Amino acid sequence: MFRPAPILALALFLAAPVQAAPLVVVEAKGTDLAPGASIDDKAPLTLADGARLLLIGEDGSQVTLRGPFKGTPASAGQGATQQLAGLLSARGADTTSLGAVRDAGAPGPLPEAWVVDPMVSGAACVKPGQEMVLWRADAAKPIRLTLMPADRAWTANAEWPAGEARLALPELPLADGGTLLFEMNGAASAVTFHLLPAAVTAPKMAAGWMVAKQCDRQARALLAAN
Repeated sequence: MFRPAPILALALFLAAPVQAAPLVVVEAKGTDLAPGASIDDKAPLTLADGARLLLIGEDGSQVTLRGPFKGTPASAGQGATQQLAGLLSARGADTTSLGAVRDAGAPGPLPEAWVVDPMVSGAACVKPGQEMVLWRADAAKPIRLTLMPADRAWTANAEWPAGEARLALPELPLADGGTLLFEMNGAASAVTFHLLPAAVTAPKMAAGWMVAKQCDRQARALLAAN
């Protein structure tokens, strides 16, 4: 018996267009694209010699394009793409137990993704327009906290009571890439802040963006919660 329906269904399936996947620009050099911009992986791009683009996918993977390049991010191949688990593993993260840290001398895991540990110098990723929440692993003693920008244009002081692991700060005049200097009972640290772009919405994409900005502890906490 002649049955055309299955053949028609197959033809329609084969003709269905491949959906484009969104990518967010993390770093850009020698191109008009700016960090935080969103493009799709089927968008045609031309990069001159010396230009560079670092893109993050919804799954947290990084796509690195270097000029000279002409094509789409999707056509760049696996050689230009690094998966999120591989990126974390390469930095010593135990991706089978995302809260673990292999190096006993390294800072321990964060309780949640969007807190800042001011005891450790390095990078911190925050959401713009929201209060900053500081966190410390040892809350046994009170802390006299002083913070200021790298140019020391202003200074703020706060008391961090004993028994309190978290300390919420009012909104600070902080630009993307800005550094704050912390002084806590004689100890000092410098933390450079990165503001989450509005185009980064999916949890794994946010974790991939965190990894690209060196906020690995926050990335592990975010993945552990999702």
